[in-house]
Amino acid sequence: MRRAGGEPSSWGHVAAAVAGVVVVVCLPPGPGRPAVEVGVYLLGVLAVGRGLRRHRPGAGTAWRALATALLAFGLSSAAETAELAGVAPGVTGAVEAGLDVAGYGALVVAALAALVAGRGRRDPGAWTDTASLLLAAGLAVVTFVSGTVRNPHGPAELGIGLPLLCAVVIVAGVRLALPGTGRSVSGVALFVSGGLAVTGYATQVLRLSGTVSPVLDALPLLAVAPVALAALHPSSRTVGAAPDPQGSVTAGRVVGLGAALLVSPALVLLWTVRHGGNGYVLGTGIGLLTALALWRLGRLSSERESAQRALAASEARLRVLLENAADVIAIVDGAGRTSYVSPAVEALLGRTPEDCLGRPALAVVDPGDRARLYRAVAGDGPDAVRVVDADIRLRHGDGSTRWVEVKVSGRVDAPGVDGWVVNVREVTDRKLLEEELRRQAGTDPLTGLVNRSEFWNRLVRATARLDPAALPAVLYVDLDGFKTVNDTLGHAAGDELLVAVAGRLSNAVRAGDCVARLGGDEFAVLLGTADAARAQRVADRVLRQLREPVHLCGHGVTVTASIGGAIALPDDSPETLLHRADTAMYTAKRQGKDHLELRHPVAAAPAG
Repeated sequence: MRRAGGEPSSWGHVAAAVAGVVVVVCLPPGPGRPAVEVGVYLLGVLAVGRGLRRHRPGAGTAWRALATALLAFGLSSAAETAELAGVAPGVTGAVEAGLDVAGYGALVVAALAALVAGRGRRDPGAWTDTASLLLAAGLAVVTFVSGTVRNPHGPAELGIGLPLLCAVVIVAGVRLALPGTGRSVSGVALFVSGGLAVTGYATQVLRLSGTVSPVLDALPLLAVAPVALAALHPSSRTVGAAPDPQGSVTAGRVVGLGAALLVSPALVLLWTVRHGGNGYVLGTGIGLLTALALWRLGRLSSERESAQRALAASEARLRVLLENAADVIAIVDGAGRTSYVSPAVEALLGRTPEDCLGRPALAVVDPGDRARLYRAVAGDGPDAVRVVDADIRLRHGDGSTRWVEVKVSGRVDAPGVDGWVVNVREVTDRKLLEEELRRQAGTDPLTGLVNRSEFWNRLVRATARLDPAALPAVLYVDLDGFKTVNDTLGHAAGDELLVAVAGRLSNAVRAGDCVARLGGDEFAVLLGTADAARAQRVADRVLRQLREPVHLCGHGVTVTASIGGAIALPDDSPETLLHRADTAMYTAKRQGKDHLELRHPVAAAPAG
């Protein structure tokens, strides 16, 4: 199996290492075994080197120290080969022991380098963990070394190597459980490798009989296979990665630290085995109590992790909903400033959420609606719980306005929210439709003038605020001879005539005045402010413009109008004012066509 670029895959290295171990187990005792071990260890060194070049992991020092340890063990096997072959037995034996001790030391350096990689100096928890591990390893070293000196059970390097390897496994296990790294393939593989090595060396140090088990003795060599996998797998980049800045305590981390705590009762039991005494009960009791406490802590940490995952999932769902919601959701603090706004604000107002944060919420409200919205929200006091619904205008980033339906909650006092929750939905299209419907409801469809209903509404508003110094006036206009046009030229020509009349009436008045078609050939003009002189001038201008011929169906048609005018009295109602103008119009018709009859306040005053 080969990868792109021609390099053997990680599984190829693993298979080669396992094959070498099988060969070692099958060979009879003699120089052949350590000779094959040299090749397996060198294969591990090669795998680590290739992993460093391929993945460039952050904890480079740890990986280089691990490669150094494998190289030392390989050289130690080479020295053992020479010793078994009869080459300078005394010298090669001492070299072998020294290389083994050097290899153990390099393993400890690798584990500590992985532990501290990516950590800052201000992380007291990390350094407390490291101190705990070093203390546990130190106790193990002191106990095993003293026991080996007093009552050696084998080579001295094994007595030193076992506690050091225990320390490596503890360090690797805790580092594996630290937040931020996760249980990666490389991390688990290294942990398995340490377990194999400890198991193999433990059987050699603690073996009470002189029997030899090739399989158990080959376990430290088998540990090279998972090392090769760990080095060549892409997850090797995460070994020694910086931990979670939140410093969360995982169940695995509790178990890893618990392994350090269990060193003390284990050493008590081991001391009792070697030296006698009644430490069995004490060591067993301490171990059980520690294990139970650790189990409970692990359960609590697991439950906490589950709760944190559920919270993270809930927050992720809420974030997705907010980011994809069409409505704008905002939080306004007690000072009236925007403390949060959802991303939908960019589509609505052309402003990014960052542009809105920290700014007064009313700044985007159209000036004409600010006071109304402020009174609605703050009218009941700062602690009001009443929900406010309102249609207001907001200013877009390009200067235009958008109609929105805004719903403001009552004052909210909750963690992270101290103020008002605001939901904003654009209703510009609805408002435009409503405006168009209102316009159509108040517009004559033929001429485009306001109709009778809308004229009446405006007349009501005009007479509701009568000012003696600025009274309104009404001109009631009725066309003369319109029926004759309809009868001779047809209704289409009559409609065309009405449109022409509407245009001439509109041209005869000011922009603030109102021209309406009341129905048929009847029109009305509402002058916002007018005295008798102005009403007379407007009426005369209308009469003159209507006398101009209108070209209909190839014919020049001339029409006139009878106009009745009335200027409002201070106590006039809309009905009274319109009735007086209507009455004046009929008077004008009786006096002859193309005539004006104007009723001003003095003329309308009752006699006596």
